[in-house]
Amino acid sequence: MDTQKPSFNQFLSPILWILAILLIMGCLLSKAVYPDKAWLTLVLFIAAIFVLGYLIQQNRLAFKSRAMAFGVFSTITTLLVLGIIGVVNYVSFHYSFKWDLTKNKLYTLSDQTKKLVKELKSPVKAISFSRPAEREPTRQLLENYKSISSKFEIEFIDPDKEPMRVNQIASGKKYKMGFVQLVFGTRDQKIEDPNEEKITNALMKLLKEKPPTFCATTGHGEKNFNSTEQDGYDAIKKGLSQQSYEFSEISLVQEGKIPEKCDSVAIIGSTKGFFPQELKIIKDYLSNGGRLVIALDLNMKGEDFASDLYPILLDWHIKPVKALIVDPLSKIFNLDASVPMIQTYSSENTITRDFGKVHQSFFPLSMPLEIAPNTPTEMTVHWLAQTMPTSWGATDMKELATGKVRKVEGKDKSGPLNIAMAVEGKLKDSKATKKTRLVVFGTSQFANNMFGRNGVNADFFLNSVSWLVEDESVISIRAKEAEQGRVELTQTQATTIFWLVFLIIPFLTASGGIVLWVVRRRM
Repeated sequence: MDTQKPSFNQFLSPILWILAILLIMGCLLSKAVYPDKAWLTLVLFIAAIFVLGYLIQQNRLAFKSRAMAFGVFSTITTLLVLGIIGVVNYVSFHYSFKWDLTKNKLYTLSDQTKKLVKELKSPVKAISFSRPAEREPTRQLLENYKSISSKFEIEFIDPDKEPMRVNQIASGKKYKMGFVQLVFGTRDQKIEDPNEEKITNALMKLLKEKPPTFCATTGHGEKNFNSTEQDGYDAIKKGLSQQSYEFSEISLVQEGKIPEKCDSVAIIGSTKGFFPQELKIIKDYLSNGGRLVIALDLNMKGEDFASDLYPILLDWHIKPVKALIVDPLSKIFNLDASVPMIQTYSSENTITRDFGKVHQSFFPLSMPLEIAPNTPTEMTVHWLAQTMPTSWGATDMKELATGKVRKVEGKDKSGPLNIAMAVEGKLKDSKATKKTRLVVFGTSQFANNMFGRNGVNADFFLNSVSWLVEDESVISIRAKEAEQGRVELTQTQATTIFWLVFLIIPFLTASGGIVLWVVRRRM
């Protein structure tokens, strides 16, 4: 029997099919891994087209057979599937999408961070000193920053491979492995255990050549910015420090004026009167383009605490009303009626523009504020936040002292009521070289250590300070802190879960298996 040796042409076709598949896969791989080498992708693509064209030309007669047609169809289907997988991987690699399901959106950059990075005018470089196996969390975070602006650049350095550079950057100091260096021009900041809060705060410090100074008055029972008690303002002080603001307490009696170092001044919850010379200092400061935030407190047992400031506020067309804002709707949210929940904010001022209708704030024991008539054209007065229509301003202090609250038509003021206001401009015939900015709150309790952590309360106060000093790049909603996840069940819920998980579901599963076994045995 004659045996015919297989010819080279019999092996050529399978080899070329395999080569075509490898070329197509190589084309997709080079596009994903080496996007900067477009010539390589083009060469592989042209080679794949050439090989496929040659195969079609050589096997055009064989395509007429059913078996060959089926084989070609299977091959093409395989190539299409590989192509789709390659495209999906390429798109996901370059245009990643993340869905943050955490309650406080912990893994989504805050509005404050996004706004700060978007407004970068010059490049900022973040250098992460970390080993390749340990840099993934930091890489993801820095990539989020980079996706906002091309001016935010990132670089990763392996300390084991470049120890000399690490020593040069550290300047003899010991930093934890994984630290990040932010570089802006000739200035830099080093961050250990990097997270969004630390990186954003360091970025704000870099961008400020001279940090603003926030001054708070003392000597009149004002809130204590150094107190960690519930009524203190220590949390706000920390928030100001994170924005790279310097803090200072001032005594108007001792200073005799507003110190020049103060870029903004605060009078927060004063319970004692001001001396006439102090009132004159405040009045002159405002009339000459000063920047002031005042938080008033209602005294339900007598004359208002800060009533001596009212004439100054009237000069700027803000009129406090001696009434307690009450909102029965607050009880639905397990709050007292004297703690109105705010969801209506002005979109005309950058302080509250980002709050929208989805963010809440809480203003306990607050008084209403009104806009005095005949506002001059040189001055802009507008409300920042309003209570709900269900609220009203209760004016009968004696009745409030008994704990009973009822609306008296024709006497009490109906909601919605202004609870915070802002003024920008000049007094009539003023010769000031810059516009005055003034923010007034109907209570100081909203930003203390107890209530400041709720909703956007702290953001409201900090945004107001930033608006006063025209540092509007940091006005937004700040990053949220992680909350401890906790599920609380009643005894009935716990018993129900026990019966379902340990008894009912296993019993149904076992019963179903037995029934299926019996049925199959009888078949």
